[in-house]
Amino acid sequence: MTSVLVEVLLANMWSNNIKEQTIALAGLYQCCETVSKIAWNGEYNEYETRPLINCILKLNSTNTESIYIDISNLKSGLIYLKKQIIGDIFTRSSETRRYIESLKQLSDNLLSDKKCITKIQTLLNKMDNEIDSMSVDDQVVELSNIYQNTLSTFEPRIVVNGENVYLTDKIHAARIRTALFAGVRSTILWRQLGGSKLKLFINKRKFSNQIDIFLNSIKN
Repeated sequence: MTSVLVEVLLANMWSNNIKEQTIALAGLYQCCETVSKIAWNGEYNEYETRPLINCILKLNSTNTESIYIDISNLKSGLIYLKKQIIGDIFTRSSETRRYIESLKQLSDNLLSDKKCITKIQTLLNKMDNEIDSMSVDDQVVELSNIYQNTLSTFEPRIVVNGENVYLTDKIHAARIRTALFAGVRSTILWRQLGGSKLKLFINKRKFSNQIDIFLNSIKN
């Protein structure tokens, strides 16, 4: 009886900010799904990549949804997130779990290195000043270069599995690195909003309900 009461109290205490945390998690899972789609099938969707680019560049926003442009841009991430948190063994991806753990480790490494954080901020500010003259692919290539010169210097590096023909393609490789970059940003944002693996586990039904609310608000 005591354990049940404790669980209820924890769930109530940690359920605050579910809406904001769901947005950040959807961004994170969209990043992971993007990596897998490109790496295994060469499947790329520019519409789904735009919010990932935006979340890297938009560092000072006080509105979580605007970091990803709009909730509709995270539709695939919301759907994928729901499959991973309440799906059965056949719908949950061990590869995605591995990417998320790797992104958490990379985020920890970054947050402990102030010089690297400053370098990233400087490079992103410079890029933001030139953004209007850049195509989406130009932005992807530039973010990929920043990732290589900063986040890729940390060990252990994230190992991406997939078909060699896609992994060795320059633009696909740049898109993968950009998605990983956005994954780091989304992981840090999720934690800043009070998110954690334990909170997600205890409140997964509430997260699932919030996902449904978001999906119902998005016009097909």
